[in-house]
Amino acid sequence: MLDSFFFDTAARDPDGPALWVDERAYSYGEVASRACGIATALSSVLPAGRARRCLLFAHRSVAAYAGLLGILKAGCAYVPLNPNMPAARIAAVIGKSGAPVMLVDRRCAALLDEVVSRLDESPKIFLLDDAGIEVKKLSPGSGNALPGCEAWASGGLRRLPDEPGETGAANPRAPHDQAYILFTSGSTGAPKGVPISHENACAYVAGQLGLIGSLPGARYVQLCELSFDPSVHDMFVCWANGACLYVPKTVEPIYNAAFIKEHAITHWSSVPSVAAFMQQFRKLQPDEFPSLRVTLFGGEPLPRLLVQAWQRAAPNSRVLNMYGPTEATVACAAFEVTAKFLAGPGHAVMPLGRALPGMALLIVDAALEPVAPGECGELLIGGPQVAAGYLSADDPGNRRFISKRYPGCSPSRWYRSADAAREVAGHGIVFQGRLDTQIKIRGNRIELEEVEHVVRSSSQAALCAVIAWPVDESGHAAGLIAFVTHAQGGAARILHACRQRLPAYAVPQRVVMLDTLPLNVNGKVDRRALAEHCVTGGMLS
Repeated sequence: MLDSFFFDTAARDPDGPALWVDERAYSYGEVASRACGIATALSSVLPAGRARRCLLFAHRSVAAYAGLLGILKAGCAYVPLNPNMPAARIAAVIGKSGAPVMLVDRRCAALLDEVVSRLDESPKIFLLDDAGIEVKKLSPGSGNALPGCEAWASGGLRRLPDEPGETGAANPRAPHDQAYILFTSGSTGAPKGVPISHENACAYVAGQLGLIGSLPGARYVQLCELSFDPSVHDMFVCWANGACLYVPKTVEPIYNAAFIKEHAITHWSSVPSVAAFMQQFRKLQPDEFPSLRVTLFGGEPLPRLLVQAWQRAAPNSRVLNMYGPTEATVACAAFEVTAKFLAGPGHAVMPLGRALPGMALLIVDAALEPVAPGECGELLIGGPQVAAGYLSADDPGNRRFISKRYPGCSPSRWYRSADAAREVAGHGIVFQGRLDTQIKIRGNRIELEEVEHVVRSSSQAALCAVIAWPVDESGHAAGLIAFVTHAQGGAARILHACRQRLPAYAVPQRVVMLDTLPLNVNGKVDRRALAEHCVTGGMLS
């Protein structure tokens, strides 16, 4: 089970450092005790016969990490909520999750009234105490000392485990049970849930242990929120190695360099945009990070020039480009950068590489038949990391999960990534773009249809299209521009609605009013013509 990677280490080395957060370190035994107390308390309040899922609404703190481990130990899947998202989007995730219970920390409790007011039915809400071993029932809108909350049964749910390394789960579990559910941008106008089982996640962690190996005294850093799947790598690969996870107070890239040096970080994982921001502010000076041993980049194209700058700053570090959608559990392919590869001509962006152990990659044509070597097609992903499907059985995206046997390939279930790719001898899989309108901004996945749905519904526009703009030579999108025709209300009204319902990275930078939208020969909106309009219309920045 996924949490076993933590609790097994806690049993072996309870005094070892497990977590550095909120300016102090916690041992494996301390975190295990808190998590076991939460698991016991949570098990006593879970409603019978309901989905074994629990929402986690918390900032990154010891309470959040103990809460996450406690949820797993109680036999539940954790559903992390990003406190930085708009209240409407948080409420949408809560509603779609089907989770009957929510754990919330004190900082997020202040946001409850706005979130819960948007729900038809609220889950049972409990407070995560800073000590990690007390759970209180909360009632939004009570006006008590804790903003928007009411304490209940404060003493009745206390319990510490008999031993700090106690690992028995509160409920019997199986590998196919859900471990966590993450919500991504959905093409239908609402976020869609991706349930990942313990089997999926454990296959990923085991593969990473073989790929990266172990390092005594390793120090991993976590830069992303718990609602993004790289956090799973940071936590459980770290704890499986008996290492310590370091969590900075802020994820602003300008502070990363000082954090790496102050804490002698050995393992780094981020989207390339974070490193590019550091480079922009001259934080990648030669030999700046001698402590780094392993660097993982993923989530967007990795430019060659950025890799070279990073290697000069971290000369002792391996650099790997990781690839994989949330549906295939964090990453399913990797390419390790070598000096020989960088010395070769024509490599502006790093390849996706080859499948991780146990996984399979296959490039197919529109009929789902394998293409000839070197030809471009859609990338299929197979293996034990592939999810069973989306949380909603009627989600149209479930058509992307297919069952098919291919000669020489062991998987029988595949995920259609909608990524165009081709295989290049010596380099593995090379990314060639998207076959749909999904894009990424700073590593965040965005379905343009979801943004268009919000723009259209808030403006009653006759026609609407959203494009990524600007896009640099490496394929990085910096933002979005929305085009509408015959809209009700002005651009300010549309942008306000977007800010209310979309993550900040998915809000268009501007709205352009046109009399009509250009169409291609198939009668569809011509997005290339709209991009050209951005150039000729003077929107180059």
